[in-house]
Amino acid sequence: MKKTALLTAALLAVALFWASPAYSGTIPSSIVPESARWVAHLDMEKFVGTTLYQLLEKDGAFRIKSRDVDRWLKLDIPRDILSVTVFGFGDGDKDGAVVAVNGKFNRADLMALLAKEEDHQEIPYGAYIIHSTGDEGYGAFVTDNLIVLSESREAVQKALDSAAGKIPNFSKSALSASLKDVPAGAFLSGVMPDLSKLAGLSNQSKVLEKASGLFFLAQEKQEALQVRLQVTAASPESAKNMYDIVNGIMAMGRLGGNEGDMAKIASVLDGFQVRQDGKVLHLDFERPSKEIADLISHHKGMAGLLD
Repeated sequence: MKKTALLTAALLAVALFWASPAYSGTIPSSIVPESARWVAHLDMEKFVGTTLYQLLEKDGAFRIKSRDVDRWLKLDIPRDILSVTVFGFGDGDKDGAVVAVNGKFNRADLMALLAKEEDHQEIPYGAYIIHSTGDEGYGAFVTDNLIVLSESREAVQKALDSAAGKIPNFSKSALSASLKDVPAGAFLSGVMPDLSKLAGLSNQSKVLEKASGLFFLAQEKQEALQVRLQVTAASPESAKNMYDIVNGIMAMGRLGGNEGDMAKIASVLDGFQVRQDGKVLHLDFERPSKEIADLISHHKGMAGLLD
């Protein structure tokens, strides 16, 4: 399902770069099963409304070179995609992750394009139709404006079962409660309470290999980007180790020099505040949006991400 996979990659790239519903601004609880073990949400409308985005767009640094996506789907991703929610079940790869996309879609046009695919299959599932063009992925419309995508047919079915009320959704779960402190202005948020069940993730960094849980959010306030990251460790000792690692990395960054690019990076590092509270490591970041936009623009931002 090459074109669907390309769309998924584009949407995930947008979400993860800033780390990923028919009810813009909030997580679409009805399609997230109670069994979900992690969730991340990007409110594209809020992000596009920030000074940071406006500066990046003016400079061209946020431009995503996704000509195939634009041509095939006829989408202006930053404006036609309203939000992206990514969630998973924490059992390695067998259950997959689900990408739920809320956007301004022309359903009839998309169905006509899918019908032209030689390997296109329609799989009836309750009141829904799951679409596939081979073994590369599955997708389904929940409503005209809400699509769910996954490499796993079982994962798509779980989302549809939740939407149909066949299984409980996550609205009353501990996972949902973990997001209660996300401010209304946040354009990115996510929670992963048990990193041990996310295959391979804990091996990606010296910090995460000591972590047992993760919470993050990003928002813009008074033209300043604010990012909050909370990492929960298995013990206060592990949290202290993470604290030392993070401070060591920032110290090395500050020692890198006070001229050119290194001066800009050192200035950004000044926006970090790190503290330990028992088993929890708190990283708070705040810098003017213009400073962040200048740094991203200088390094070409996302211009070549999907070329």
